[in-house]
Amino acid sequence: MKVDMSEMESASNKVVSKAAESNFNTALFAAGVAKVILEANLAVPRALMTAAQNKSAEAVNGNEWEWSYTTAANGENYGVRLTASVESTEEVTWNFYVTNSELGYDNQLFFTGTSDFDATSGSWTYFDLESGREVSVVSWERTESETSVELEVKSDRNDNLGDSISYDFDGTVKTVVFVDVSEDETTTISYNTETMTGFIISPNYNEGAKSCWDENLNNTTCSS
Repeated sequence: MKVDMSEMESASNKVVSKAAESNFNTALFAAGVAKVILEANLAVPRALMTAAQNKSAEAVNGNEWEWSYTTAANGENYGVRLTASVESTEEVTWNFYVTNSELGYDNQLFFTGTSDFDATSGSWTYFDLESGREVSVVSWERTESETSVELEVKSDRNDNLGDSISYDFDGTVKTVVFVDVSEDETTTISYNTETMTGFIISPNYNEGAKSCWDENLNNTTCSS
């Protein structure tokens, strides 16, 4: 599960004749802030979960499977136990536990959640391994052509308590909405991955007016 805004950075790097103008650059910076928050909440869980894709599960009983393996994240080695319980033909319940004797983790619950049977939609709740408290909740839904992800921060460990980020990709247009609760601000960034035209709406930029850029990343009048 990854929110990808790489086209914006790539487009900026390709502008050689002159720098991209202010609307695009402001959007690029805001997208970077959103990415930092996402990575702070999801980088380690994603690294540990990815390793499970190369491991085989063992049947525990008629409706439960278990993966056990060792992997590394952020320079630390972890023993991992991932369980999947099939509650029905429509829902799977997941629990992810980690062990690291040096850090004092012994089969500690890292995240729990549910997904549909094909893993095309679901929700994860992540926990802080030190305190056991909720860190964030991630919900997602995907089809062959569309993806939507929403992150809600439940912890103040990175000063982002209550913030949320939603990401939608319809196959052509990517949209990110970042809600900063501490500042009572909502920022929306949207761009076409084929033409690289897009816009930003942010209360602390251009008096909150919709601000657009063209295919050359230059400021332009918004059509609507």
